[in-house]
Parts: sequence; C-alpha cells; structure tokens
Amino acid sequence: MAVEDSSNNQYSEGKNPRQLLKIEGDSAKFEGKMDISESIEVDCELNGELKVDGQINIRENGIVNADIDTIDASVEGEYDGKMKASGKVEIMESGIVRGSIKTDSLIINEGGAFDGKVSRITKIKKSK
Repeated sequence: MAVEDSSNNQYSEGKNPRQLLKIEGDSAKFEGKMDISESIEVDCELNGELKVDGQINIRENGIVNADIDTIDASVEGEYDGKMKASGKVEIMESGIVRGSIKTDSLIINEGGAFDGKVSRITKIKKSK
C-alpha cells in the first residue's frame, strides 16, 4: 500500500493548483469517513463517505462503495453509491458506475457503464 502526496496536480480544467493524495495497493482497503481538502486518486478498495474539495479519480483497480460529495470525478474502476459533483463526472472506457449521480455535467465515454439515476443540481428553466 502506498499513500503519496503529489503537489503539481490540478483539478477542474487547471483553474486552481491542488495537491493530490494518492492511495494505492493490491490489498489495501480503507473504510470510514474522509474529508479531503485536496484531490484524491484511489487505486484500491474504499468504503464509507468522502467529502472532496477537489477531484476524485477512481483508477482502474479502484473499487469505491461510498457516498461522495466532490467538485469533479473521474471513474476508470468501479463505483457504487450516491455522488454529488458540482463540476463534472466522467465515466471512462473501463469505468462502471452503479447508484445515483447528481451533477450538471455527466460524460460517459464509449465502453463506460452506468446503471442508476442521474439528476441535475441546477433546475432547468421552463421555456415560454
């Protein structure tokens, strides 16, 4: 298992530089409530609740079962839970997402899978 702090990573199209907390390991498992003031990259099993003030990247070997409140999210591995993202959520070619997503920007790349419910954060204005 490795926990790494990379200081030169950015989130949300490079607007604000943020540090990246990286958690990886073949048999690493985390469980509980996490409040991350930076961005996080997950390449292991993680269960619980996460509040991320940057971006969460669920890497190809990542398996996340959690309720997540974040700015941006990228899923290459597996995610199951309730996610709220004020920025964008992107499900990559290898990504599998089950559960509910609340965001104004959802991108599902070819090969990515989504099974659940999606809703907008902002209300759609009715046309006159």
